[in-house]
Amino acid sequence: MGMKLFLESDELNRRFSIRHQTTSVRKSNKHKGRFDLTMITAFFRFFAGLLVNLLRFRPHLVYYPITATQTGWVGRDVWCILLSRLFGARVVIHLRASHFRLNFNDFASPVKLLVGFACRRVETCIVQAEYLFDQFEGLVPVSRMVCIYQAIDTREYDHQELSSYEPGTVLFLGHLTQAKGYCDLLRAVPIIAKRCPSAKILVGGTLRRGERNVLYNQLTGERLEYQDPFECEAALEQSDAADHYENLGVIYDEAKLDALRSCDLFVLPSYSEGFSRSVVEAMSVGKPIVFTPVGAHREVFSNANGRCVSPGDVQELAAGICELLEDKEQRDRIAQHNYVQVREMFDIGPIGRQLSDVFARSLGLAGAAR
Repeated sequence: MGMKLFLESDELNRRFSIRHQTTSVRKSNKHKGRFDLTMITAFFRFFAGLLVNLLRFRPHLVYYPITATQTGWVGRDVWCILLSRLFGARVVIHLRASHFRLNFNDFASPVKLLVGFACRRVETCIVQAEYLFDQFEGLVPVSRMVCIYQAIDTREYDHQELSSYEPGTVLFLGHLTQAKGYCDLLRAVPIIAKRCPSAKILVGGTLRRGERNVLYNQLTGERLEYQDPFECEAALEQSDAADHYENLGVIYDEAKLDALRSCDLFVLPSYSEGFSRSVVEAMSVGKPIVFTPVGAHREVFSNANGRCVSPGDVQELAAGICELLEDKEQRDRIAQHNYVQVREMFDIGPIGRQLSDVFARSLGLAGAAR
């Protein structure tokens, strides 16, 4: 979705001729990161397509969103960077996560050398917060690092009736996994229900076993002890607080927008994030957020946007949610603040111009902003 926004940016299309190659191969996030025949087939299909594009269009620059895992770097990222450089293209990589460094520390020694070799050939590396520059410490010089925040097209989220919502409704959107804090949210439901009897926790996303990407608490560096989200959900559904929880499944487009507009507040208690798109979407329709200080959230958000809670602290999570549910005046004040902030800081217009300038500087074009 982030790539779609950039491809539709008026500024980018005015200044550059863009050729897009799709890298998504999974029909469902449920199978994301799984090593199987689909992944092997995708590997050859991706490089065949890349080779055709490099030969046919001779691009001056290749913009490539990298992964944060050893499998992703060995299976695609390194070779995409090196092949693009072999054909004379400058390369801009974009990390949309905050757990690369923690994962990199566990990479095999030969892989670390290979990743370092590829990174030294990158023209520019984009991260989603300035404090995440250290993700590439020793790999990419700080002079080649750039921060660009998450972007959305705010026109799609115009919502003038900020005071119109269902009181007590708390919404979570994202992968229903431990890494997103889903299991912690489920354990918080009975605590929330006891303090706020009218509260209703709604969740939307893909319920998935296993964790193939986020293995650490990005804030503390501690390795996560795996919890099965199916078992956590089953335990809640068998408890006295079951009526305070509803799984909406995977929701898209208008259904998702309706859920965002009608909820009281939005929660995402992740253990690691780059810069959550769902959080920005919720703020764009005037919702206070309960979030963890991971990724760009630590740099950009504060209690002025809702409540900041520690990853894994169920009691603090429940308290943060209840405090906002119990104070309507404060809740509505934060809603107005978030609505304005998104349009000032995260709209695709100015973010698209920033990315356009990064491309221009990477190509050494005259007139690029500095």
